[in-house]
Amino acid sequence: MSAVIPAHATWVRFPRFVGDAAMQLPILRLLREIGVGPLVVWGPKTTVGLVEGTWFCDAVLPDDGKPSPFAMARILRHHQAARSIHFPKSLRPALAAWLARVPERIGVDESLAGFFNTHSGPFWEAEGPFLLRYHAVLARRWPDLPPMPFADFDPAVPIDRPAERYLCLMPGSTWPSKAWPVEHFRALLLRARAEGFAVAVLGSPDEAATCAAVAGTEGLNLCGRTSLKEAAAWMRGAAAVLGNDSGLSHLAAACGAPALALYGATDPGGSTPWGPKSRGLRKEGVPCAPCFKRDCFTPGHPCLVEIRPDQVWAELQALISV
Repeated sequence: MSAVIPAHATWVRFPRFVGDAAMQLPILRLLREIGVGPLVVWGPKTTVGLVEGTWFCDAVLPDDGKPSPFAMARILRHHQAARSIHFPKSLRPALAAWLARVPERIGVDESLAGFFNTHSGPFWEAEGPFLLRYHAVLARRWPDLPPMPFADFDPAVPIDRPAERYLCLMPGSTWPSKAWPVEHFRALLLRARAEGFAVAVLGSPDEAATCAAVAGTEGLNLCGRTSLKEAAAWMRGAAAVLGNDSGLSHLAAACGAPALALYGATDPGGSTPWGPKSRGLRKEGVPCAPCFKRDCFTPGHPCLVEIRPDQVWAELQALISV
């Protein structure tokens, strides 16, 4: 727990996936801008740790394991929560807020949660970028809501940056179908080094083999050696950031980094990272994409293999020059 939990606060539920948590950062900034508040962020320990001790909230409360809706309701009731904002596509936080008789319960309709919300709207059936879908739900409570801002998240933690300009590469992915080939990442790293950039490779411990293959001896392999806040600090200071459709790509955009995310099995129309200098890139004309499947069943995985390193380098150069 980062601070004394204020009573009558707005409680914002964080999800367990890094990308989904990164998409809550613009929401927290928006709530700050409209004067909602004290804000309490609660959820899984890893993701709520992103905002602990930052301007984005007044307190955090990490989960003790995976609490039931009844345990969550007891917490909300004990702290006299005035409002619950819960965008995970899960019934648990909406049901907990209803059980706790929280006066305002704001979230999405998915998983039957809409039945327990006072202000609710669709997510998967809505159109446009994910952050604008969340904005539409919030506007049901605050009709004069200003536009969704970029997070401009500063983790405010020290890191040992290289003396020269550097890029961050994040070759990991939870789905094999979303992963740009390791050899393409490796070729991109060697091109960047030849052009005078240092290259930091970021990832979680279970992506160690992939990150090591990309980094080789020429890159700075930080896989499994940073907290999420430290990874965010590396990306915030980078000349450009490259990743798959992954949690770290969304976090890079939330930090305001020039971020390029590569898309194969998924669609950049909804999930392009939300940032002032971020964009998604996909290979046009591949008939099976986007398939939204975890594994690729098309020989050669053309949706990502055919995005060539030279093309990606040109895209990164354009981002760096903005």
